Amino acid sequence: MTGKKLDGILINASNLHYGGAVQVATSFLNELTYLDSKKYNLIVSREVHNELIIMNSNLDAFHSYMVYDVSGVKALLDYKFTKIISNYKTVFTVFGPLYSWRKPKTSIVGFAQPWIIYENNEIYESYRFFHKVVVRVKYSIQKYFYFRSDKLIVELDHVKEKLSKLSKKTESIVINNCISSIYSNSKQWLPINYVRTDQSVVLLGIVTRDYPHKNLNILPDVAEILKHTYKFNVKFLVTLTSKEWLKKDDRFRAYVDNVGSISIAQCPSFYNLLDGVIFPSLLECFSATPIEAMIMKKPVFASERLFVRQACEDFVNYFDPIDPDSIAKSIYKYFFKEEPQNSTFIKSAHNQALKYCNPSERAKKYINIIR
Repeated sequence: MTGKKLDGILINASNLHYGGAVQVATSFLNELTYLDSKKYNLIVSREVHNELIIMNSNLDAFHSYMVYDVSGVKALLDYKFTKIISNYKTVFTVFGPLYSWRKPKTSIVGFAQPWIIYENNEIYESYRFFHKVVVRVKYSIQKYFYFRSDKLIVELDHVKEKLSKLSKKTESIVINNCISSIYSNSKQWLPINYVRTDQSVVLLGIVTRDYPHKNLNILPDVAEILKHTYKFNVKFLVTLTSKEWLKKDDRFRAYVDNVGSISIAQCPSFYNLLDGVIFPSLLECFSATPIEAMIMKKPVFASERLFVRQACEDFVNYFDPIDPDSIAKSIYKYFFKEEPQNSTFIKSAHNQALKYCNPSERAKKYINIIR
């Protein structure tokens, strides 16, 4: 990739390797191919590139396109990456921070780091002293590079409110996240290698990695309460990597099945397998998981937290994510309601999710800020 010194616009997704960030970047860049894409230069990670290939995105639509991987703060030691960044006057980093000693003239960065705006969360409080110190240092460094940006793009109002208290200098702009256009095109869906062996057991799942804040280790407790207190059998389905799955104990595996990592194109097929989606996360800025489930007309059982409430309003079944009894009760109550009540609830939830179903409009909003 070449660029005139301090000229042109670079879209940077080279630092995104997993999770919802890859999905957002892929959706945005795919939509950008249908717009005035020749104005933009791209640098993307291998993971984002692979997802764009699966979606048959027209990568020739951009002025330039490069696959290059950087990893977190290590980018500061990557001379080639620094040189690429310095070639452009305006750099939009889809999700930051942008780790570069040379700040572009205009740096726009997507923000999705809840550890910065919710420092004293449940996970942090459970750490020992040394781990707490390491975490504080890590996110202090991130905070410094985030607030070097000229603008931060956030996905919900609660994030903007928190950031405005942390920095008066860097402007925060809310652009609501949305689901990928792939959900409206079933021809692009790819299958999942999983067969349900017992249709009488309720199957609840989540697309996730095994981060501590995802709170997955509470699932066996929930299953046992449902089994022994409510005489209700449930199985959970997750999408962990092989390495993450190997770390799980026998008790976890007794109540949870794993399909392994899946692509964005496989997500709709994953949801189709389920009777509902479980989302016990303790910490997010925003997650598309509940919205995707609602679009796929699946009931959602989710943490009573602002990052869910602001996006989903009253259209999910809320619980206290640190109380397995609360989680079990919310699941049991839903499945033992009258069928007409459930049907009305699912329809209302689907209508709520449609508000987050326009990736083209999101792409246009990004472009307006970049320009």
